[in-house]
Amino acid sequence: MRHVQPLVLARDTAEFRLNFQMINSGARHACSITIRATDAVQAATLFRENWPAIEELARKNLATSAAKDLRLMLD
Repeated sequence: MRHVQPLVLARDTAEFRLNFQMINSGARHACSITIRATDAVQAATLFRENWPAIEELARKNLATSAAKDLRLMLD
């Protein structure tokens, strides 16, 4: 019987931290998000594709939190 190998081998993922800034109530805030991806290009792509959701979460957290830095996790 013939063995079929998978077309794509699963690769390990790593956590990539992307930093960005948001302005809320006239003040600039440093924010960062950690994205689990296979490489930096995929992490950047996920960041861009999910920007509307990331921005909404960041704005909600800045409005309700007194913390200077915002940290989000995208898996």
